[in-house]
Amino acid sequence: MGEKINWNYVAQALNGPSVSAAGELAVDAYDKLQVTIADTATQQVDLVPSGTVSLLVINPQTPSADLTYDVGGTDVPLDGPHILIGAGAVSLLGGATSLTFTNNSGADAVIEILIGRDATP
Repeated sequence: MGEKINWNYVAQALNGPSVSAAGELAVDAYDKLQVTIADTATQQVDLVPSGTVSLLVINPQTPSADLTYDVGGTDVPLDGPHILIGAGAVSLLGGATSLTFTNNSGADAVIEILIGRDATP
């Protein structure tokens, strides 16, 4: 594995506890996408040609419960960034190599996607 992706997160309750973690993920390849989904449109976005995804970040420029993607027939609201770190977390998407986004937010939606993957499964 020739590439490394550093990741970290912090979630802190106001005047309360916090949870944080950081790590490094070795991958063969990474891809960064930026797509625009027109208002009232449904659009398929191909994530990977093949291989095992071990990191997936889906970051909407403007989060909205009316911006969704389909996972096994269930619409998942993109009401904040979705960050899946590790092959186990990414497996929640059922091995999907593409996602279908639907935008009913009232405006075009810009979404950044970062993928880390094993290109030689």
